[in-house]
Amino acid sequence: MVIHSLFPDLATPGIAIGWAPLEDLQGTLDPSEWADIVSAAPSRQREFIAGRRLVKVLADTLELPSRPLRRASDRSPLWAADRRGSLSHCTALCAAAVGKHDAVQSIGIDIEMIGRIEPKLWPTLFSENERAYFNSLDPERLATETTVFFSAKEAFYKCQYPLTQSWVGFQDVEVMRIDDCTLSVTPPNLPPQPCHGPSIHTARLDEMHVATIMLMPI
Repeated sequence: MVIHSLFPDLATPGIAIGWAPLEDLQGTLDPSEWADIVSAAPSRQREFIAGRRLVKVLADTLELPSRPLRRASDRSPLWAADRRGSLSHCTALCAAAVGKHDAVQSIGIDIEMIGRIEPKLWPTLFSENERAYFNSLDPERLATETTVFFSAKEAFYKCQYPLTQSWVGFQDVEVMRIDDCTLSVTPPNLPPQPCHGPSIHTARLDEMHVATIMLMPI
């Protein structure tokens, strides 16, 4: 099993981040993990297996003890007390991040296929300022940038939820470019909270996929 490094500048002795094709991550699960998806559709089982196997490899690199990653009633992963983590998948790839509990408070990671965010979705997903920015872009960059901004909001939601237990809508945060590799996120209508402080990092995996990640430090 070959796991590709992801966001190497963020990896530390306490944090491991990687990605791989879904097909390369298939195999057996802990029986308790399998119980969570035994009745699921085959496509869902394939995604679930990939995520759990990737997480296990990353946890092993951190020398964390083997623990099943069960699923909560809201379908979110139930991480063991000694670790924090996040995982994501699209139709072809899976990405995950695992951190020791004393290295990071929370993690949110997301992976997306470029081009799935159609203009008809913009009013639901993006603020007026974000849409104005998109309208300034040339067509070659537009598909990538809208995908990155959508992915950044997904990563933010995953990172903040374990800390706040709060639902956040797409219009509740606004993303802005800092540079080619990082973005900021702010609430347009409320005072910023600590969870809005960290930057969101983005990376291009291949011609068709991007990933974003947000790390909440201790």
